[in-house]
Amino acid sequence: MKVNDYSGGVRKPLVFDVQRYSTHDGPGIRTVVFFKGCPLRCDWCSNPESQKVELEILFDSTRCVGCRACLHPQFGGAMHEVEGKIQPDRTKTVPRALAAVCPSLALRVAGREVEVDALVREVVKDQAFFAKSGGGVTFSGGEPLDQPEFLLQCIEKLEALGVPVAIETCLAVESAVLLPFLEHNIQWLVDVKHLDPQRFLTRTAGDVASVVSNVRLVSDKADHVAYRVPLIPGFNDSDSDRDWILGFIASLERRSLGPVCVDVLPYHDLAAGKYHQLGRPNPYTRDRIGQETLEGWKKAAGSLAMTLTVGG
Repeated sequence: MKVNDYSGGVRKPLVFDVQRYSTHDGPGIRTVVFFKGCPLRCDWCSNPESQKVELEILFDSTRCVGCRACLHPQFGGAMHEVEGKIQPDRTKTVPRALAAVCPSLALRVAGREVEVDALVREVVKDQAFFAKSGGGVTFSGGEPLDQPEFLLQCIEKLEALGVPVAIETCLAVESAVLLPFLEHNIQWLVDVKHLDPQRFLTRTAGDVASVVSNVRLVSDKADHVAYRVPLIPGFNDSDSDRDWILGFIASLERRSLGPVCVDVLPYHDLAAGKYHQLGRPNPYTRDRIGQETLEGWKKAAGSLAMTLTVGG
């Protein structure tokens, strides 16, 4: 794979958040970089602002104080007034500077352009915490492998500084994209959502065959792999779904000799407010996963000699 020199300004990929002091996205204390852009459209997505590869406005009208600063012509009409109410015009290009003018934080801009060196400098500020806890940097999203050249350069620079790296991924990418990353000592946090082609397509808009192929590839070639199952009511929470998914994970040829680690991530509706602020309907509203279902997963995983955690 040809690697472009992003540090030279060819283009600047987007991230939408850098979250410090995380303990749920790999071992130890982590700094998590959330990339903007994802090839999937999971109905239950908890980070809907991560899906599109463009800046987006999140607007909470209940916090708007009517100062009208966002209506200044310099912002190109990204915010406008309709029948006395200020709201986003989502047909307009979003200027990054827009968020800084809102005194009540009624609007946020999801996404910012980054350069390799600047992002590395930002995350290594936490290097002392990584060293003490066995942590490091986790690249998440969205889908970090959707911006592979940039991601690879970040990983190479962090490795040179002795910072451990993890990638949280849905693996909905071409297999060729993975090959350069498999040459590095990466902790892989791999989503296994479902194995049924039609159900996967309907709920994620993705091709499960390519994902399964990539899960097999990473399992066979990488030293450190954990499998993450977003547990979604009405999608993969039945006993038969559970046995199918865990059986598939158990069947994988694995390079690592350690125990098989599975993280179950129960569905929650905490993103409902984000959908509203993005001007989108929430495509998936369900009750939360019950304790009985979680106990069933723990028991089934134990019978397969797997280490299972709830919540990452």
